Amino acid sequence: MKITLKFALSTLALGLLAAAPFGRAQESTTVTVPIAPAPAAETPAKHGKGGAKGLRDQVVQRDKLLAEKLHLTAEQQQKLTALRQEQMGALKAVRGDRAKMAEVMKASPAQVRALLTPEQQTQFDAMKPEGRMAGKGKKAGKL
Repeated sequence: MKITLKFALSTLALGLLAAAPFGRAQESTTVTVPIAPAPAAETPAKHGKGGAKGLRDQVVQRDKLLAEKLHLTAEQQQKLTALRQEQMGALKAVRGDRAKMAEVMKASPAQVRALLTPEQQTQFDAMKPEGRMAGKGKKAGKL
């Protein structure tokens, strides 16, 4: 008899525990689902951190820094934007060929310098390559 009573009480307790969540579900109808950040594996691997959009954003930030430090005119800023678009197109065209990509990147500071007045060129030349590049772990001298 003791064993049957213990078994019955245990079964009743388990039944109550199992039914408890259903009783709570009737009390509240809203469900909160936490939103987790996207896993790093979804980032496009062929473009590195941040993908191509991240690279464009970095270039835009660098150009804003140049515009502020060198006091670029509106016309110079438009020319710089057009130059960057041309460079991005050239990089896209030679994607996968590291040597050609390096050539496009090496030509960048000279092309930017050509847009500047002599005074701005002096300031540009005096800027540390890291200040012009402002990238993490990148070699100096590239824009």
